[in-house]
Amino acid sequence: MQIKLVKIILSFFLIALLSNCETIDKKVTEKTDRENEKLSKYLGLTSEAVKKDFGEPNKIILETPYKVYLFSKTNMLITCTREFFINPKTDVVEKFKSQNCIK
Repeated sequence: MQIKLVKIILSFFLIALLSNCETIDKKVTEKTDRENEKLSKYLGLTSEAVKKDFGEPNKIILETPYKVYLFSKTNMLITCTREFFINPKTDVVEKFKSQNCIK
């Protein structure tokens, strides 16, 4: 009788845990999609448009064939990093990368 009760309780906790993981995964995916949508607006724009909205980059990396503007911001224990890859010849944003920016 007690073993059956323990199995039922463990099953309940396992189901609750799995449903919470799905909810968290869904929210992270939604926030990531919004972040990508926001940053994709800078594709084809000049580096000045990026600087206007994000300020001066924390670091500028010369990585062939791009000039990479690195913006990072720490919120509590998580560091949000955004990288914009800029063609140095045309000064136009060609791609971006975002990591841990789910606020």
